[in-house]
Amino acid sequence: MRSDKLLILVVFLLAVAGIVAYQLFGNGSTSKPADRPPQIPSKPREFLGITLQLHSGSEDHPYEQYVREIAETGADTISITVCGYQENVSSTSIFIDVRKTPSDKRLKELLRYCRQADPKTGKPPLKVVLMVIVLLEHRRGEEWRGTIEPTNWNDWWSAYTNYVTHYAKIAQETGVEVMLIGSELVSTELQADRWKRLIADVRGAYKGRLGYSANWDHYQPITWWKDLDIIGMTTYYNLSKGKKPNVELLKEAWRPIKEKILTWRNANYPNHPILFTEVGWPNQVTCAEYPWNYYEAADKPDPKAQADCFEAFFATWMDEPAVVGYLVWEWRNSPGQEVGEKDTSYVPCKKPAEQVIRKHYRAAREKKTTATPAEGPAESQPTSR
Repeated sequence: MRSDKLLILVVFLLAVAGIVAYQLFGNGSTSKPADRPPQIPSKPREFLGITLQLHSGSEDHPYEQYVREIAETGADTISITVCGYQENVSSTSIFIDVRKTPSDKRLKELLRYCRQADPKTGKPPLKVVLMVIVLLEHRRGEEWRGTIEPTNWNDWWSAYTNYVTHYAKIAQETGVEVMLIGSELVSTELQADRWKRLIADVRGAYKGRLGYSANWDHYQPITWWKDLDIIGMTTYYNLSKGKKPNVELLKEAWRPIKEKILTWRNANYPNHPILFTEVGWPNQVTCAEYPWNYYEAADKPDPKAQADCFEAFFATWMDEPAVVGYLVWEWRNSPGQEVGEKDTSYVPCKKPAEQVIRKHYRAAREKKTTATPAEGPAESQPTSR
């Protein structure tokens, strides 16, 4: 009888130990904190970048030419943007259009090319940010990726997870420095558990730094920044409010915006640097007021206004220690694409804006070469310059 009681006691103690272990170490879910690799340190001005969107699946599309052009601007980083497509906001599937998206083989070749020194010019390799975005193949009315509302969320998240993790494996294989796991998916961002599971899945495939590109007006509602390494956000603020823009007016408009961003970041995520993922203004008279709307004045170029927007932005943000980098939106991506002062797109090629970018990136590189090893974005004050 005594041995039976002893056996029961042993079983009871083992059960209690099992419960305690479960509570301490979790249930085997891939999202437990132990799965997150040590955070890679970030430094101010680490990424001086320009974005190249990939919109051709042709094997002989001259992407390498655009990479060389970007390197010639003085950028030390290239943001490669890959697009997945869904029919409209109600769709549950995401697909790759082979006419528009490079094959995996072609993409790997391009990513490796970016990370190699140019033997002809001696230009150093570019750091690479890989961003995946979703585009709508057949938009209805005012639909865009920020209003996605699929008929079945489970199916959509399954498709999106497969899409992102596929490119995470390519990012890992090719040594990409940063991966942005989405862009401006506003209607999904409050589904925190879904995003956390996705992040855990991506970390299983990719060991570099992870970020997300939030819309300029929707970075605060996101509660899962702590699961990432970098806070990404766009820059499409209304800076002129109907007034004729100039550099001083634009710098003054950035002051309260900068204070708000830094106050929020310092209070909530002081160890997470900011990456401006889309720094861009279309070459249009309305660029400072409606920077997100490249149809607003598509027949009215204003290269000075575009250049002034870049000048005011870099004057405001370039020396901010909380900011790890800047990705200009965007470089040209087609051989026949018009560039120059008559082109009203975001592309800065052969416009005064390109010279502004060159000037600030050159100055930032010089500062980086003289920076002390201890320099970093650990803390900053919400003051404006």
